[in-house]
Amino acid sequence: MKGATDYEDQGDLKNPVNQVIAILPQEADVERLVAALHKAGFASEDNGILSGRKDAHKLDAASGRQGWLTKLAQIGPGFGDLDAGNLKDYAEALRNDETVIALSAKLGEKRREIADLLKQYKAKFINSYGMFSIEGLG
Repeated sequence: MKGATDYEDQGDLKNPVNQVIAILPQEADVERLVAALHKAGFASEDNGILSGRKDAHKLDAASGRQGWLTKLAQIGPGFGDLDAGNLKDYAEALRNDETVIALSAKLGEKRREIADLLKQYKAKFINSYGMFSIEGLG
């Protein structure tokens, strides 16, 4: 996720393959979570964070006609529909001043390690995105 820390180019939002994405509540200590992720071996360039209403436009732009849902829909029949509800959850979380965090993870055990860390910070809607699947991790 080269430089995805603030999702300026929205490229990783459009294509969440090999990512774990979750919603953190307002009261979550995001800086402490990021420090814990670094301690566990996850580099800054491997994560992206959107926080609250100020970043909602980035998700909105990525979910437009040229965004995430369109790209996913092109992968295979019905795949975009499978994920549409998740995207709505992420957008709603941002409107409610919550945080959406995404981390790159290709290996299954890394995805579970990420999920376990996120749960310690009261994350919800923790999903792992593969090429053709979405796995709920918490």
